[in-house]
Amino acid sequence: MRLVLRFGLVVAAIALSLPEIARPQDHEKCYKIKDPAKIKGMVDLTTPQFGLEPGCKVGPAKYFCAPASKSNVVITSNGVPVVPLPLYAPPEPVDRICYKIKCPVPPPPFPPDQNVTDQFGNRVLAKFKAAYMCTPAVKGPGFCGNGVIDPGEDCDGGALGACTVGCRANCTCQCETACCYIENFANPPDTECFEYGGNPGQVMAFQSACVLGGPPVGSPGSQPGGSMANSGLPGPCGAGPIFGFPCIPGPPGAGNLHILPSDSTCP
Repeated sequence: MRLVLRFGLVVAAIALSLPEIARPQDHEKCYKIKDPAKIKGMVDLTTPQFGLEPGCKVGPAKYFCAPASKSNVVITSNGVPVVPLPLYAPPEPVDRICYKIKCPVPPPPFPPDQNVTDQFGNRVLAKFKAAYMCTPAVKGPGFCGNGVIDPGEDCDGGALGACTVGCRANCTCQCETACCYIENFANPPDTECFEYGGNPGQVMAFQSACVLGGPPVGSPGSQPGGSMANSGLPGPCGAGPIFGFPCIPGPPGAGNLHILPSDSTCP
């Protein structure tokens, strides 16, 4: 049977990285394990390279893989020293447990050879055979999706914690919005506004910052005394709360909010 699964076995004897660059944890280091749970079953597996392969038998767990960084490159290929390519990959976010699998063999020419490139160069890989299925894993009994706010989570499903809008699939709060209105009492009155999105604590801080005052008149961010009113309200910007005029999107020409705070966690 032939199949490629997302599984990188990093041999402990090979340490990889460019010494002058701090590399992210974009590798996984895998350890042989003994699992007291004697897992057996059947799964259908789908990969971008080879599509659906149904009826794969699942056996015991054999490896535990953890995100790893690399250092001290000393590698050869066919006896020739290799200079690792500066290939980027996003950091590996989670641990994995890898189980033995055996899948029915599709008719030829499946699967085709694969032209691939990693930090050790470009080559064509051949004779693929399904061997392992690696599942996401977390340390301890708690996990995102169990309905309980475990350490490191803001929320979990219906358990919203400090979240007021909702909970993302990764157990962080959904984005909230707030608006800072700067309304001018001069004739004709008008309303300028400045909208912000972030987690609940960031939005609360943003609303608290939408207050009268600021630098002296004539300085960036100043507002003439008595001529303007600021109002920080939850939700997206609409009509100003005092005069009801539609807002002109900020940053405002006057008032103490001229720059979108850089701590926002939302796009």
